[in-house]
Amino acid sequence: MSGLSEIIVIKRKVLKELATLAWQDRMKEIDSLPRKLTNDGITNYRCCEYRERAILTDRIKLGMGAILEENDDVRLSSLVKDLNTLKNREQTLPIVSIIEKACDRCPIDKMVVTNACRNCVAHNCLNACPRKAIEIVNNRAYINKELCVECGLCVKACRFGAILEIERPCSRACAVGAISPGENSSAKIDHEKCVECGACIAACPFGAISDRSEILQVIAFLKAESFPTKALVAPSIAGQFGPMVDWSRLVSGLKKLGFSEVIPVALGADQVGKEESQELRERQTEGEALFNSCCPSFKNLIEKNFSSLATHLSKTKSPMLVTAEMVRKADPNAKTVFIGPCLAKKGEAKRSGIDLIDAVLTFEELAAILVAAEINLAECKPVEEKIVGGIPSARGINFARSGGVMTAVTGDDQGAKVKSISASGIKECLELLTKVSKGIEAYDFVEGMGCEGGCIGGPGTLVNTKVAARALRKTTENKGEDQFAS
Repeated sequence: MSGLSEIIVIKRKVLKELATLAWQDRMKEIDSLPRKLTNDGITNYRCCEYRERAILTDRIKLGMGAILEENDDVRLSSLVKDLNTLKNREQTLPIVSIIEKACDRCPIDKMVVTNACRNCVAHNCLNACPRKAIEIVNNRAYINKELCVECGLCVKACRFGAILEIERPCSRACAVGAISPGENSSAKIDHEKCVECGACIAACPFGAISDRSEILQVIAFLKAESFPTKALVAPSIAGQFGPMVDWSRLVSGLKKLGFSEVIPVALGADQVGKEESQELRERQTEGEALFNSCCPSFKNLIEKNFSSLATHLSKTKSPMLVTAEMVRKADPNAKTVFIGPCLAKKGEAKRSGIDLIDAVLTFEELAAILVAAEINLAECKPVEEKIVGGIPSARGINFARSGGVMTAVTGDDQGAKVKSISASGIKECLELLTKVSKGIEAYDFVEGMGCEGGCIGGPGTLVNTKVAARALRKTTENKGEDQFAS
């Protein structure tokens, strides 16, 4: 796919090589994987190939599901030996980790005077500074860092734009302020604040932030014969594997991979829509607002930053968990693997779905396994198979986009009677919740999505949001009859 950053290319190559070793039962070669990757060309980004290998080793550890802080000096082959107990031992967070060796320790001086400064007569920067932190030195403005409070007024005042406000890309991307300089100025994540949206991963230009994967656990499930493994597929998969891959080809490919059954999570979304709609009516009777709870990042945002609003969160479980309950009820011995675009679902599975979800894969991680197994979904023969539980509705499928939950919950008959609003992206959700918490705005129903555009804009997707939105729209036009066509 054109337009991919080198960071994404490297991450996907690591996942693909790791999945290949596991799929071909060659994990004994794992210690040589960093060298293989550098020999294949991943050597042009750091000071030397040795540092690159050290970074790749940490990235592989995350791909194996390990917590970096606890396994810094552990060999990859030693982690393989512990793989059977890894999932049980590391059910706790974090999902998102800093690869400290990759962090460039970006400068933290927020206000910087550039060579564009002309030492003009107006000296607007001096006059704008409330702390008198700016003086003229050698015919240009100079900022005294001991006095500067980084208010940004000088940036706004300079007519030349000669003063820049610089912020680390990861910090700028994190709307909740969970990232700050740690020891040795490397980035540090405050997991008490982190909502697991994954925005920092996409923002870091050095690839120093990544998430733990359960690729190896899923491959182990698929290769086992003592239990069935079932795929719970999010509706945001529309268009992710190209225009040729509709639901029937997806089912064909995933069954070829080893999944015994493929269940659309949109079925769970249909159930959630009905339950939250009933809950909304009850809340309205009591004069209370209702917030959706299907997005774990939005839920985390409320619980960590707006505890006074937490009582408004819906008591209904997310579509992922509702669908998993259906599967568990039908087959208690089955392994359940949720496949979606979301990192926060990995956290939700460990917090709320520990007995329901055995593993979570992003679309990116699923693609790595498919490549390792040499399965091209577009070339898979379509299968005619009745979906257990029925065909999901367009509304259930539309949970994948911003506004979809709101439409499903408020419905046509309630729409005019319900004051509702939808927000997508943590920044937009934060702004909305701030207004609601202060009483500036009030709504009957609030839908919040941690990713811009909704789930189709998640960090684990394979295509951009516009492409995914078109594919989803085409799918819902078919009213679910030929799901996820693109």
